[in-house]
Amino acid sequence: MGEGLSVFTTLRWQEGHVAWLPEHLIRLQDHAERLGIAWPEDFIQQLHATPIQGEGNLCRIQLGQDGDISVTLRHSQYGPSPLTAASQEAPRFPEQIQGTKHGEWDGYHDARKQSIDKGADIGLLVHDGVVVDGDRCTPILLDVDGVALAPAAEGGGVKSVTVDVLKAAIEEAGIPFRTARLTENLIGRAAEIIVVGTGVGVAWLSEIDGQAVGTGSAGPLFNTCKAAFIQGLAEAWTRLG
Repeated sequence: MGEGLSVFTTLRWQEGHVAWLPEHLIRLQDHAERLGIAWPEDFIQQLHATPIQGEGNLCRIQLGQDGDISVTLRHSQYGPSPLTAASQEAPRFPEQIQGTKHGEWDGYHDARKQSIDKGADIGLLVHDGVVVDGDRCTPILLDVDGVALAPAAEGGGVKSVTVDVLKAAIEEAGIPFRTARLTENLIGRAAEIIVVGTGVGVAWLSEIDGQAVGTGSAGPLFNTCKAAFIQGLAEAWTRLG
């Protein structure tokens, strides 16, 4: 990691508002500390004074090592469910920064591009035979025993704000939630696999690497998370600027 070190987070954007800003800033500050990037005492004031560049429905807030803040909009690029996925090798970084959203993000961009080139909608990132993350999302599977499983932090994936938002709703629906090593065996026997994230929202997968997964239709995990995401989003907006 060089002099251009930075840390970022991406939020939903709509008509001058961002969603789940407090949750994103907690993660952003945590990642900044792990990366050795000083957190400005007046970060919020600077953020609201920062010019907003571009257009779209997603908002990237980035903090540079020099303390500069940038706010850039872009468009989300996902279709409706079901989506398809392709396995890609997970980018690996030094332990201190693994799992942070830092400026050297080419490995994630490349995984997404390679997945799209294969005809898939998203990339599932694999390390040592375990799914540890998604290219711009986080997978959650519903195991045959009725437990919802998301990637364990030890795998090196990025901590998901969206997963944190949805956990309570999953458990309130009577579905136990755990983190685990998402092995090929767990993926293959899953009753349902969904992906969640700022851009994709909540979507269910019909195939991975050309192989059918789940039941071939939306299931209880998807329905629960989709409803919770829509309801939560309606209450999550904060004006920016």
